[in-house]
Amino acid sequence: MQHSQSEIKKILDQGMITRSLVESEVSMRKCEMFSEMAHDREVKAFFKDQASALEGVTGFLKSKLAQIM
Repeated sequence: MQHSQSEIKKILDQGMITRSLVESEVSMRKCEMFSEMAHDREVKAFFKDQASALEGVTGFLKSKLAQIM
């Protein structure tokens, strides 16, 4: 089965976005966990902010993935 160049690009893009999405979700969950484990208020706030930022990244990647599909 032959695929056109645009189909190959779409498949590769979908794979890269999916991988980035999974990695971002894992990092977000880790930041949430670190925020809960931290005792220092500043450290808690830092990890909470990072988790929030990564939530924005995952939302962006999900929208791009929906556009490709």
